[in-house]
Amino acid sequence: HYQLIKTKLNEAPTFVFSILDSMIKGSVYADTVDYKALLIATDSGLYYVAGQVSDERFLQHIVKIFNASVDQGKRFTLFSPSAAWDCAIEKYLKQQVGKIQRYAFSFDVQTYKKRTSSNKNEYDVAKIGQLEILHCLEFDSNYYDTYWDSTDNFIQNGIGFCVKDNAQVISESVSIFKSTKFAEIDIVTDSNYRGKGLASIVAEQFIDYCLAAHIQPRWDCDVDNRASINLGTKLGFINPQPYSVYFKIRQNAN
Repeated sequence: HYQLIKTKLNEAPTFVFSILDSMIKGSVYADTVDYKALLIATDSGLYYVAGQVSDERFLQHIVKIFNASVDQGKRFTLFSPSAAWDCAIEKYLKQQVGKIQRYAFSFDVQTYKKRTSSNKNEYDVAKIGQLEILHCLEFDSNYYDTYWDSTDNFIQNGIGFCVKDNAQVISESVSIFKSTKFAEIDIVTDSNYRGKGLASIVAEQFIDYCLAAHIQPRWDCDVDNRASINLGTKLGFINPQPYSVYFKIRQNAN
């Protein structure tokens, strides 16, 4: 019923659509056959709640999943779409979770086209493949196994570009998640090469690829990540909307 569920979601994190488009593995839980409330989960431990704040049984199911993640030592990161869901999550998970605020941006193609383009002539820009992953900065095979189920799945369905200094990868941008309509950007640059505009170069390659493929690029970041906000704004990402993310607090051993 994934295609039907997609019609119920006006907005959601990219990983939700990655699951619903069968780009990555995941699970979907619903309160009723009418899908009034949904919990959508990646195998890596990311969760998103959507729809109406539901009944006790559905909320207790979230608690059960959380408790299982604690017992099994697995990740539990829950994305909330609204203040109402924030209240429910905090009520049922109490002091067991921490909270961060993030921004989700909208992409304005006209702002992007009016920007001052980066100078790419000085650097070797390449599409990320097996060789680049072997010499990556941060996005290694473990990263793709976590978020894409496998490196092969990423190479077949994902988006990635890097800048090299000779054979050394010094900046890279990849789709941490992608669906048929959206691709969320993840960027890292070697600390020794920062301040040279490399993040702009790999981001522009990523965005240009998305536009050619009729895919909407997406940019999310923590509300206090000023460098990311400034770069995203420069690249046409506007109108930041805050949302909450809850994460499992590590319990001290007795």
